[in-house]
Amino acid sequence: MFRHATRATTVRIYEFDGELQRIAEHARDTINIFFRHMNRPGAGESNFSVKYVFPVNNGAGIGMEQMWLTNITFRNGRYYGIVSSSPVYLTGMRRGDRVSFNVDQIADWMFTRNGRIIGGQSIRYLLEQIPENERTEGQRSTLQMFE
Repeated sequence: MFRHATRATTVRIYEFDGELQRIAEHARDTINIFFRHMNRPGAGESNFSVKYVFPVNNGAGIGMEQMWLTNITFRNGRYYGIVSSSPVYLTGMRRGDRVSFNVDQIADWMFTRNGRIIGGQSIRYLLEQIPENERTEGQRSTLQMFE
């Protein structure tokens, strides 16, 4: 089902996870909240990101890789974002690349307000799957940031 890798930012999911599917559907249903805040940030709001699902065709049995995109913009009828970390399975893509994405295929969204995480439910869920005695200090700190 779930296993966390040595790198704290990489998570591998081996089976269909109904909760992550529910989180993705909720994120798509509430994306208007994200855009409302992103377009007119309130006091202390920043770090607007969406998690996007990219297909992977590498023959290794990995069907997709989810990447967080930052600096979201809309231009000429398309959404764009900057890849915020180094892909593990996607070839030809690097951290810092500008990519286009379809809002109907996001898996999550998040931003921060005064140091607290708004949204980001996939992060919260995945971190909660790690047994408490195996969580890093950084993972514990991240969990404490959720509203």
